Amino acid sequence: MKKTTIALLSLMLSASIFSVNHIHAEAANQPFVIEGKVVQGRTLVPVRYVAAGLGAEVNWNQQSKTVTILNGKTEVMLKINSNKVMQNGTEITIDVPAQITKGVTYVPIRFISQSLGGTISWDAKSRVADISLGDKQVRITTESTFNLSTIPQEHINTLIQKANEATNLSSYSQIRAHFKSNFTGTFINKIIKQNGLEFNVPFTGTAYSHSEGKEGYINQYESPLNAGGMIVERRIILKQIQNTWMVDDIIFSSSAP
Repeated sequence: MKKTTIALLSLMLSASIFSVNHIHAEAANQPFVIEGKVVQGRTLVPVRYVAAGLGAEVNWNQQSKTVTILNGKTEVMLKINSNKVMQNGTEITIDVPAQITKGVTYVPIRFISQSLGGTISWDAKSRVADISLGDKQVRITTESTFNLSTIPQEHINTLIQKANEATNLSSYSQIRAHFKSNFTGTFINKIIKQNGLEFNVPFTGTAYSHSEGKEGYINQYESPLNAGGMIVERRIILKQIQNTWMVDDIIFSSSAP
């Protein structure tokens, strides 16, 4: 898999994006931005993404369906569909069991922040939660905050559609003409050379977007059949050229659930 670091906001984490500890980091001093969900009145978050964003190591045991989080001298073990958790050898109970949704493991936000020694704050107006640990911060968004950019949502939707269309170039007799309004010339040359994208399936998951100055990105996550059970992040790199936001690259990275 391609591993790329970008100066803007990498929604990617700690060591190398998805070499177990990477998801999407923003520019310097900016938090990672991750999607949460509400189950039984509790906010759940993707354990791997949050832990990695806070600098912890996350390991997955497929056979036992167990997630292990290591952060300094702290070891936390969670078993899927169980609300019993082992923290440094001591069993504790969490409100909602660890669970897998679309290949991603979720746990209660308060538990994951406290077990790693972090603090959590909640902004009721924006419906955003921030988890802080030392100099690291993870931001948990709600649906209303997924578009953290100056890019109109309609244009974001268009760029996602064009990215999906680029999965199969054989459908277009005039590739440059088809994509020139939305892709930079550099990126069009790239997809022609490699005959499309690395993962030739459309991404339909929730889209996160962010922009800063004339640079931005759109992130989506899927579990394609040809990914061997891994979660794949598609990051659409954007540039604003003559007041128009265009796709300048598309990068794929993968991680275990």
